[in-house]
Amino acid sequence: MSESVQRFNLDTMSGVFPGTRTKVYQRVRLAPADGSSFTRWARLLWYEDPPSCVVELEAQPAGWSTDAPVQPAQILARIVEIDGATFFQQLTAVLTAAGWRPVTCGACAFWQPLAARTPDGLPTGSCTWRGDALSSMVDTAHQQLTAQSLLALACAHWHPRGTQPIAASQIEEEATAAIAPMPKRAEQESDERWTLAGQLRRWLRKSATQPAAPPAQTWEERIVERSGVGAGTEPCFVCQGRIANLGALAVASPEGDKQTFSVWRCRACYTYYLNDWTDRWERTDNLETEERYHRLSPAEALEVLAVIDNVVHAEHPARRHERMAQRDWMLAFLGDRPPLSHQIRQGR
Repeated sequence: MSESVQRFNLDTMSGVFPGTRTKVYQRVRLAPADGSSFTRWARLLWYEDPPSCVVELEAQPAGWSTDAPVQPAQILARIVEIDGATFFQQLTAVLTAAGWRPVTCGACAFWQPLAARTPDGLPTGSCTWRGDALSSMVDTAHQQLTAQSLLALACAHWHPRGTQPIAASQIEEEATAAIAPMPKRAEQESDERWTLAGQLRRWLRKSATQPAAPPAQTWEERIVERSGVGAGTEPCFVCQGRIANLGALAVASPEGDKQTFSVWRCRACYTYYLNDWTDRWERTDNLETEERYHRLSPAEALEVLAVIDNVVHAEHPARRHERMAQRDWMLAFLGDRPPLSHQIRQGR
């Protein structure tokens, strides 16, 4: 059902793709309304003057392994009078008229609306999917960690909601609440690592009597963006937001190369990703790297972060050869699920 998406344009050998888009947009998967299994990518383009939303079906390049015939890009519908409380019903109606249905979090049975909005002003919901053997951190997770945009990319556990629409009363028309941004490590760091006075204060504290153990932190307090204030983020696959790193684990591949598993989260649509990156440049002469992205549900992302949290200095590659058990767990966790993106690059 899934199709891969590439950030790098192999036709132009650049990261720039032909075509235009609006400042605010979302990429969503659509499936035929007749129940066929294949999907197509579409874009929701938001215009300011006049306010409207255009649904554009993206072109399907030749060679994609789907059951659908090759089709060019086309405009499916335009929504002019947008109602924030019933936007998804509006979107579903125009797509149904065009012979398609959305495959997004808002159409999933596990998505429950919240009285909050994304930075784009879209309704936000909480993902209620839970696995069979998840850690206790998932069961007690705050809505900040389980939030997903109405148009967030569907995960491997997506299940259609059915014919029963979301009641308009469940999505407050005047909901002005917002999901609190994820805390950033760069904003929490003091000067103790960078200045002589700070290092002296830290040394004096270590020399003094050990203080009482601090109270245990909640998972909302422990999970922070490792990408800092702005640097280190990557573009989201499905919106104009940026994804930030929440945790990383460096292991050794069977060939001894550095393989890093990391969890990322979009600041705009709250989509979670798992990045599997293997660096072979230390062993080969062609500077080869291989990278895969997988879409994770919030519960899966928190489960992976719990595994990473149990490894001391997990992101440091020096002891990667001692983490074969964690690598085996990651590979078993991913199983045979198809990646959202897969690229092999050689050279800088």
